[in-house]
Amino acid sequence: MFPHLFTKESVESFKCDICQFSKHHRATFSLSNNKSLEPFDLIHSDVWGPASNSISEAKWFVSFIDDCTRVCQIFVDFFRLVKNQFNKSIKRLRSDNGTEFVNLEFSKFLKDNGVVHELTCVNTPQQNGIVERKNRHLLEVARALLFQMSVPNVYWGEAVLTATYLINRLPTQVLNGISPIKHMLSFFPSSPLMLSLPSRVFGCVTFVHSHNPHCGKLDPKAIKCVFIGYPSNKMGFKCYHPPSCRFFISMDVTFHQTQSFFVGPPLQEESYLEVESVVESLPFPTQDVQVQVQEVTPTQDVQVQEVTKPILIP
Repeated sequence: MFPHLFTKESVESFKCDICQFSKHHRATFSLSNNKSLEPFDLIHSDVWGPASNSISEAKWFVSFIDDCTRVCQIFVDFFRLVKNQFNKSIKRLRSDNGTEFVNLEFSKFLKDNGVVHELTCVNTPQQNGIVERKNRHLLEVARALLFQMSVPNVYWGEAVLTATYLINRLPTQVLNGISPIKHMLSFFPSSPLMLSLPSRVFGCVTFVHSHNPHCGKLDPKAIKCVFIGYPSNKMGFKCYHPPSCRFFISMDVTFHQTQSFFVGPPLQEESYLEVESVVESLPFPTQDVQVQVQEVTPTQDVQVQEVTKPILIP
């Protein structure tokens, strides 16, 4: 993003243990040169999970990648979102043969809406490589967010959502150096869904202004929380108060971005065995399970929500 700062640097000088711990992978397949010319002509989708419950009681996520702009979303009602907000209809959906995609109800929904369902061959994930690579990209960034500020694994769901937000706003080589959001805005310049907030350090200490009407003149005027991302339905920063299990969404937030909310050093100086134990405890996919993240419903400048139980999607 700032090439003038690195004109005298070589690739070999950018070495980071965190990057290796979170993003190390095997050799990849070559990319396809065929790309859709219009947004939402082709959507790639895949399911990741199950994992241990996050603080929002999530166990899995479904990703949707637009072939044209490469904007990625993790959304249950993605089809209706595209229809209502962009006045576009999805023409093709490409997925694997998982039961969440291959069933009578879902097939009828696609047929009724004129969507062509393209299925990959069994045990051939390369045919849906775009979403497979994007899921890997999301998890690489999510791991880096967790590792860097020593955030517990129970926050993996919020880390994935934050990774989605950041990736959509970062330049990519696939789009000739522009971000997916910027490319999408070239088609839909007035979309309210493309608004952005300044980026902040995931897992850092935050102080959210208290709007408690019963707060006394000598009581604390802020609540110490941890920053966990950017909500999709409100212009504000999403913070979490672990002692009370409450979410806050507000612009009245002060950030201590160099201070982790959680005790413990980052993995940068950890030994190999310690790293192995952390990686083994991370949630890796084994089979498909359907549990949905419970969304925070905005009600006022500062929203508060208690985590109760998971939402099951039939």
